[in-house]
Amino acid sequence: MSTTTYVRHANCADVEIIAQIHVQCWREVYAFMPDKVHQARDYNFRLEQWSRWFVDSPDGSSLFTLLVGDVIAGFAVAKPNGDSAINVPGEMHACYILPEFRGGEAGPLGLIAIAAFLKDQGLWPACLWAFRGNPFRRIYPVLGCKPEVFRDRVIASCALPEIGYRVTDFDTLIERLNRMRVSAVERKTELLRKSSSHRCSSV
Repeated sequence: MSTTTYVRHANCADVEIIAQIHVQCWREVYAFMPDKVHQARDYNFRLEQWSRWFVDSPDGSSLFTLLVGDVIAGFAVAKPNGDSAINVPGEMHACYILPEFRGGEAGPLGLIAIAAFLKDQGLWPACLWAFRGNPFRRIYPVLGCKPEVFRDRVIASCALPEIGYRVTDFDTLIERLNRMRVSAVERKTELLRKSSSHRCSSV
């Protein structure tokens, strides 16, 4: 089975799996959130959200699916920035990857896709937002993202601290994401080599 990782624009047939990934990633990565937040952002909510995307998504926005072979491993979203808290034209809105595919090419490729899309649309520089309790937000400063806004986001009457990052240096961002992607490929190649060597020595 192919393990090639690639990105494509999402279509209506992807809605159910995108909704499932969204719910699963929130429950796992945002386990610090109260149960009533997860109940408010359940599968039905996400299914409606992403079904509606194909009807009323704003110009200059795009929803990508990230695939490993023929399996949808995650999704990523770029859109115009509608939040005046950070004065930039674009937003790197989301990039969610299933746990079994993290540390591979999917994450870097998803972020590259949405950054490149915003740049091509004339929506650069950009911002991105991360909940303070998100353990994966540590990667953003490494990519050149600058924390600028600290505030609470209210969901289901719960105040959830979040951080807004300004993303200005496109070339640095892409260079570092490509470095991560190449490193992931090298790790995968080495694991395959070791696995093949082990099978041969066992014969």
